[in-house]
Amino acid sequence: MELLLVIAIMVVVTAVAAPAVQQTLANQSLKKSADRVRVAMGQARVKAIKNGEEYAVFISPGGSFFNVAPFRTFEQQGALAGQRELDLVEGRATTFEDDLLPRGVVFVAAEAAVDSRGADILATTGSKGALEPIFFYPDGTSQDAIITLQNQKQATIEVHLRGLTGIAKTVRPDFVEPEGSQ
Repeated sequence: MELLLVIAIMVVVTAVAAPAVQQTLANQSLKKSADRVRVAMGQARVKAIKNGEEYAVFISPGGSFFNVAPFRTFEQQGALAGQRELDLVEGRATTFEDDLLPRGVVFVAAEAAVDSRGADILATTGSKGALEPIFFYPDGTSQDAIITLQNQKQATIEVHLRGLTGIAKTVRPDFVEPEGSQ
């Protein structure tokens, strides 16, 4: 009888704690995804400076694909994104892919401010297609951009990119800074 009582208590505690643990894991996955996007942006900036050409972080809005590459490879990036998203849907992708966000996390939006250099580059390629490129220039600057990621629990996180410095930071949209702090 005592053993049944202990088992019943363990089942109740597990049932109560499971949603909180799942929410915590989903939020950690979302934060990890935003950090990976920030790192990709830093890599794109360094590569653009080092190689002296425009690089881009290619993002698939509504999907999980992102990649850092020279902008001149735009068409190949579109094909790669399609293949990687198909791999994910068909279960051939693992949770540890370099160019995919973890399962359950997607890009909701990628808004990049169009500057004159970015407009000139896009004009040479025609339409953008399904990917959203965020440009990094050889002088260390980039486009201003906000990338929004969302997990399966509908929580969101944003990565803000400041064009003048090419530095990205993670922002929780639901977090309000206390007044007077900066």
